[in-house]
Amino acid sequence: MKTISLLKNTLFLASLLLLQSVAGILGTAVVLDNKYNGIIQQGVSVAGIQVGGLSTVEAAEKLERSLPLPAESTFELQDGGKSFSFKLSDIDAKYDYRSMAVTAFKYGINDKYVIQLMSLLKRRAEPADVPAKIVFSEDKLATIIQTLKTNWDSPPKNANLSLSNNKIEITDKKDGYILDFDGTFEQVRLALSEGKLQVQATGQLLEPDVKTADLSTLDALLAEYVTIFDENDGNRSHNIALASATINGSLVKPGEIFSLNQRLGPRGAENGYLKAPIFIQSQLALDFGGGICQVATTLYNAALLANLGIVERYSHPLPVNYVSLGRDATIAGDYLDLKFLNNTGAPVYISSNIESGTLTIRIFGTKITEQREVRITTDKSVIQPKVVLQYDPSLPAGETRVMNQGKTGYTVKVYREVVVEGEITTRTLISSDYFKPSDTVLLVGPKPEGTEK
Repeated sequence: MKTISLLKNTLFLASLLLLQSVAGILGTAVVLDNKYNGIIQQGVSVAGIQVGGLSTVEAAEKLERSLPLPAESTFELQDGGKSFSFKLSDIDAKYDYRSMAVTAFKYGINDKYVIQLMSLLKRRAEPADVPAKIVFSEDKLATIIQTLKTNWDSPPKNANLSLSNNKIEITDKKDGYILDFDGTFEQVRLALSEGKLQVQATGQLLEPDVKTADLSTLDALLAEYVTIFDENDGNRSHNIALASATINGSLVKPGEIFSLNQRLGPRGAENGYLKAPIFIQSQLALDFGGGICQVATTLYNAALLANLGIVERYSHPLPVNYVSLGRDATIAGDYLDLKFLNNTGAPVYISSNIESGTLTIRIFGTKITEQREVRITTDKSVIQPKVVLQYDPSLPAGETRVMNQGKTGYTVKVYREVVVEGEITTRTLISSDYFKPSDTVLLVGPKPEGTEK
């Protein structure tokens, strides 16, 4: 009996193996037949539409009937809470029916018959679905993304500080954003090639230099200085306003040296500056950036009154009309600079504003416990111009003419005094300037006849 039972089991296993072999042969035959007759394997679909058993031509025709043209559909880009949509018709988008049918045909077509059979059996259990493919005008998509970049790109905005009714107010910072054109273009291209109509844009948040937390310790106005300029002098006023806006919001950390040249950068046409009067070898001439020395002067005096350390400062060759002698500051190129040290032990913040021809620069910092006052005093000596006579025989006898009106010269010493509870605790020499006088030149004609020579 055991022998008969064993024989039956052997025959049963042999039958199963035979059936599997036949199935494999038949499956392989089906795959080969489909391959060489251009028939898509059973179980394959495109965007959910069954195309198995169809030729690529038949599949393309079925897809064209079953998949509506996407022209009126919209594509959406998102990033960081922002979104932007455009119609697919804007980029001449359409389904590539032929390409989708060919892709469907390639599923399971392989030169290794066993792999083909396994693929066929797998698809019967888990049908394969080819994503829809959209083709479009890349030039038109590039134009749309460039427009989006123009609209979405924004510079970061520093947190800023202002004084309102003698109260310090802080405005929060605002992050900027820059769209990655190439990355976003590629994301959209890939999404459309897979029939998707939404994608995340590629971009980067830009943090400002001055954050709200950086200003949290600033609770005192350390100093303020004001100068006046002629608004009707258009180019000069423009340069003053541009330089003022550039330094406004500067945060100087403890122990840091502030450089006005570094902050402003080149003062040429490429950075928006115009030609206005400046001193060149003690003569007035037109050049780019004329007027920024008034910003330098105003900032210099605010730094003096805030008791900051003056590291570098230069005077003009001649007196200027917007500040008293010895209190001016000039910058030029990258060789004359205004620099000061934040010696307070806490951050200081520069506020620079213009209103109705008035430039106001304030320096904010942290309150000190002692009652302190900073005074700027000046010692000035006047140097009278010499009178030089030059004989001019062409003049009428006895006549004298002024060829050059001389200018008074000065020596000026500026001191900074720190007064605590009514007593001067320190008196420091800040600068010693010399303004050279110019001679008065008189032309003298011949002496009248009858007078002694």
